[in-house]
Amino acid sequence: MYSEINHEVLVRTEHLKKYFPLRKSKKSESVRAVDDVSLEIYRGETLGLVGESGSGKTTIAKMILGLLPPTENTIYIDGKDVWDKKNNKSQRNSVGAVFQDPASSLNPRRPIYRSLERPLIINGFSKTEAKNLIYDTAEKINIGRELLERFPHELSGGQQQRVSIARAIMLQPKLLVLDEPTSALDVSVQAQTLNELLKLQEEFNMTYLFITHNLSVVRYMSDRICVMYGGKLMEIGSTGDVYNHYVHPYTFGLLSSVPPLHPKERHRKKYLLSGDMPSLVEETKGCRFASRCKFCQNICQKEMPAMKRVGEGHLAACHFAGEIKF
Repeated sequence: MYSEINHEVLVRTEHLKKYFPLRKSKKSESVRAVDDVSLEIYRGETLGLVGESGSGKTTIAKMILGLLPPTENTIYIDGKDVWDKKNNKSQRNSVGAVFQDPASSLNPRRPIYRSLERPLIINGFSKTEAKNLIYDTAEKINIGRELLERFPHELSGGQQQRVSIARAIMLQPKLLVLDEPTSALDVSVQAQTLNELLKLQEEFNMTYLFITHNLSVVRYMSDRICVMYGGKLMEIGSTGDVYNHYVHPYTFGLLSSVPPLHPKERHRKKYLLSGDMPSLVEETKGCRFASRCKFCQNICQKEMPAMKRVGEGHLAACHFAGEIKF
């Protein structure tokens, strides 16, 4: 799919930073949740964002959605600054979100129909227009009309997530942020939901930012994959390049953690990660991954690696990218 993607940039960040001050600290210390991230998302593609918990994935998503202000620099969608007050309303309509727990994102005191109707009324739709759009969207996502009169607790997890997706796409956003959208669902329901998302993307020509811990799911969904660790980008490239020609030791470690699907792969080369992510409070001179990397050299401890090009659209933040033999 990657070769067919239009390389027109929809979302762009340059040296994006988000620091959270520690309230009890006397030294004005901060947690560097996102630290100097430059990223581009192309129109019509699915960019998978993967990494351990605490790597900064959801923080980036919240800044793109306008829920968290950046500490330094900004985000551009279609060339417009997300945090410019002049563009605020139009930018909100151009981005939608589907979160991990569908039940917590739906009002438990409102029927599903009212939860879908409210954002449309706020955006100037008449009652009749809202009704027609709700019924049309519900049909596309396989939500029976009888379900629209129920309350969230009367629906299954899969049905609740389909409602969340319907609400997110009704205004046809340019970008849909999917933050662990299937992690709370059964495997069979996960597959159904992912296929519906792919069908909707093709129909509405949407762009997806897909955040997940499930490396098998991200491989199935994504055109490109971005690997994060400790608030920084480690490797980015097409799905095929990252899975089959990875060059960063952290990416190798992540892929090694996935159980093999075929018995012949049980004896494949593995790199099992040990230890914990370093503190994001202290400023690190060298590579964030150095303390856990078995390929670490002196330069890794002293100097932060820049993003190094190792192929067409394939980059990695490693001093020895392309030189390490795994």
